[in-house]
Amino acid sequence: MKIIIFSVFVSISAAAPAPVSPVLIPKDPYWLKVYSVMPFEESWNIELLVEDFSKGLPKALVVIGDEGGRLTQPLKNFASSRIDESQQLSLGVPKGKAKRLLRGLRKLGEMRDPVINRLNAPLPLKEIREKIDLLMKEKAERASVLSQVPAAAEASEEILEHLLRVEAEAARVEASILINLTVRKK
Repeated sequence: MKIIIFSVFVSISAAAPAPVSPVLIPKDPYWLKVYSVMPFEESWNIELLVEDFSKGLPKALVVIGDEGGRLTQPLKNFASSRIDESQQLSLGVPKGKAKRLLRGLRKLGEMRDPVINRLNAPLPLKEIREKIDLLMKEKAERASVLSQVPAAAEASEEILEHLLRVEAEAARVEASILINLTVRKK
């Protein structure tokens, strides 16, 4: 009889949904949110087909430079093939110049529209500023209380430091597009 009662209890308790811990649900504002300072908002994957690879690649590099593009590493470090005459490149270009860069590359050969992937949402600078202001206000107004809870004060300082760094970096860095380009002989 005890076994039957126990199995009924197990069946009933297994069917009941588990309670959701309020700790797992982020509240607004979510203080431990990490904001990315990566300057690339999107990545574009492009293949440029040129008639003459030995002339097309140098011309592509000139177009890239003219539009403010910068390779992410030295040219010699990118993958290339002498057999199929191709060169892979990865570069950053200011968002405002990316479409002009595409037009310039299209003049050198055949190129489809880029495959675009979103990397980062724009930083919510208003939200970041509001958090900074609130933390700084509490730090000034409640210094004596915070001194009594040093771990909480240190955590607050670390959050404030992160927010200030993100805000400063956002002001310093222009949004860019990461372009993964393969120049290949037709």
